[in-house]
Order: sequence, then C-alpha cells, then structure tokens
Amino acid sequence: MRAYSHLSEEERGQIAAQRAAGRSLGAIARQLGRAKTTISRELRRNALPSGGCSPLHAAGAYIWRRRRAALIEKDARLQT
Repeated sequence: MRAYSHLSEEERGQIAAQRAAGRSLGAIARQLGRAKTTISRELRRNALPSGGCSPLHAAGAYIWRRRRAALIEKDARLQT
C-alpha cells in the first residue's frame, strides 16, 4: 500500500458506484489500491440518511470538516 493521501473525487465516485453495485469493501479496496479501512471510513463518515453514499455529498462533507475552526480558536481559555 502507498502512503496515505486524501481520496480524490474520482476515487469517491468509484467507491459509490461499486458499493451500489454490491461489491465488497475488500474488492473495492483492492481495485483502488487503498486499505479496506480507508474505504470503510469513507462510507461511514459520508453516509446519507437513506444509507447510500454520494460522491458529491462526500466531497462537500470533506471540505466542511477541513474548514472547521480548531478547538484553540473557539475557546479563549486555551489561547492564553
């Protein structure tokens, strides 16, 4: 396996399409050259309320998680 890098939008699309086709996490991971836990985490983090997954939703959720303020920025007591 290669060193960790963020999933691309193309990879997210492939994950969603393959999962909708009923492929296992292991099969998806092998095809993408990623760890099975990476695929599992991606599907768990970005699950839709209906239980499916959408690459568009996943990309938006990723951007939102990265833009959140750090705890130190939110809590004035930690800034001193």
